[in-house]
Amino acid sequence: MEIKKKYLSNSSKLILSTVFLLIIVLLPIISLLFSVFGVEASNFSYLWENLLVEYSLDTIYLVLITSFFSLIFGVIPAWFISTNNFKGKNFYDIMLYLPLAIPAYIMAFTYSDILSYTGPLQSFTRKYLPDFSSLFNQDYMQIEVLGIIMALSLYPYIYTACRLSFSLIGSNYIELSKSLGMSSSKTFIKIIIPLSRVSIFSGLFLVVMEVLNEYGAVKYFGVNTFTSGIFRSWYSMQDVQTASLLAIILFVVVVVFFMLERFLNSKFKFNYQPNTKKFTDNESSINKKILLHLSCLVPILLGFLIPVIFIINNVVYEYERIDFNRLFNLTSNTVIVSLIASAIIITIAVYFQFIKRIIKNKTVALFNEAISLTYALPGAVIGLALIIMVTSTPLKSEIMIGSFSLLVYAYVMRYMAVGISPLKSSFEKHPSSYDDTAFNLGMGPLKLFRSIHFPINQSAIAIAFLITFVDIIKELPITLILRPFNFDTLAVQTYQYAIDEMIPKSAVYSLTIVVLGTILLIFLKNIVNKQIDVSQDK
Repeated sequence: MEIKKKYLSNSSKLILSTVFLLIIVLLPIISLLFSVFGVEASNFSYLWENLLVEYSLDTIYLVLITSFFSLIFGVIPAWFISTNNFKGKNFYDIMLYLPLAIPAYIMAFTYSDILSYTGPLQSFTRKYLPDFSSLFNQDYMQIEVLGIIMALSLYPYIYTACRLSFSLIGSNYIELSKSLGMSSSKTFIKIIIPLSRVSIFSGLFLVVMEVLNEYGAVKYFGVNTFTSGIFRSWYSMQDVQTASLLAIILFVVVVVFFMLERFLNSKFKFNYQPNTKKFTDNESSINKKILLHLSCLVPILLGFLIPVIFIINNVVYEYERIDFNRLFNLTSNTVIVSLIASAIIITIAVYFQFIKRIIKNKTVALFNEAISLTYALPGAVIGLALIIMVTSTPLKSEIMIGSFSLLVYAYVMRYMAVGISPLKSSFEKHPSSYDDTAFNLGMGPLKLFRSIHFPINQSAIAIAFLITFVDIIKELPITLILRPFNFDTLAVQTYQYAIDEMIPKSAVYSLTIVVLGTILLIFLKNIVNKQIDVSQDK
């Protein structure tokens, strides 16, 4: 107990260390907010009169379309898989998760090629279905199409959240609703959806944040969102002040979404009895079987199999012209920077969660919430914030801008919350008696972590690392802005070839990203399934 008292008496030092880390992570955002005071009034007028309405409407419209289809692709398959036993269930469960391996910009590049005038769809209809060719021979480079394409890449966020939630709710609620004469659809709408609103909101929040962050896809489709506007003002027009204003507006927008998500999660949080029984819903009507399989196959086909097959076909077509040395160098760059950034993120995230658990201080808990906000910040905002911060310091651009360390710093900012999320739930689920017993046995903080908290949270640490690693591999906006000279990644090379209308040439780099992501996600899925008993309904 004396060790505990001594440890807690020095808690101020630990709190100061968390404050220091928090400032390091949030300092660029503070610099960005202060930059508004140097913006001229003419920039405000120009933004208001010419850009703001268009950017706002296009951004909102794209968010709504993507969110709607993400809900369709994510919620319905999660419900069918969670409440039915059938052959192929485990296969569907894994495959529905894999579109996360394909970044939205790669999905957009691929489908733009598939749907183009010379692509397989329009070519096939012109040759074999001439009477119907007018229905398919359209200009698909529209915001509505982009929203559906992005949904195919992002729906796994909602599927994963709903899959767990539906499994935890269990069969007892379904059986009770049946005894009251409720149909399956009515049970789903009246009972299951309300009980799962927190999970749905959480998944939907991630989808919205990814849409706001996306640059490659919206740029390629010519959609004027806030993110594309920041890049256009900054790079094309050399108007840093307008770019800063757009970044600040976008920052305010994501903060509002962040607070709304927190509010909705607290308002609609339900306490319910976890699943204690296996699902016994084995209805075998043909209509239900068709609906079940279609709800799973459509997002799998459109979100993973068709894009991957098309990418592989382009790789085969371009095989003899592939520069394998270039491919190896880009893969090495991507893996190395992702490993370094992920390691730093997980180290800081583990430290935050351990200190929060031991000290039990409201200030530390507030810091954890504050740092979670960084994930809501689009890469363009973070990149611009860092540039403003660095150029306003004595270091200037000679040392920092275009440096490897600045790029890693940006990744740490952007994905810190990704690393914290699985660690937070893992650290909180273990009883405080573990710590009290350890202190009574004379363990210090370091030994407590090494002997108890690290072993029992190993899986969560591995999950956090893998999720962070996969996200950084796919990152584009931050890398475009801050990468060092002659330092490209797979994402950057894919984007550059696609923008130059060389989709086949970009295929090998796209495929490498997809393969790396797929392997890691399958490994991640296996770890998750071991940690949470979703297998109880098999």
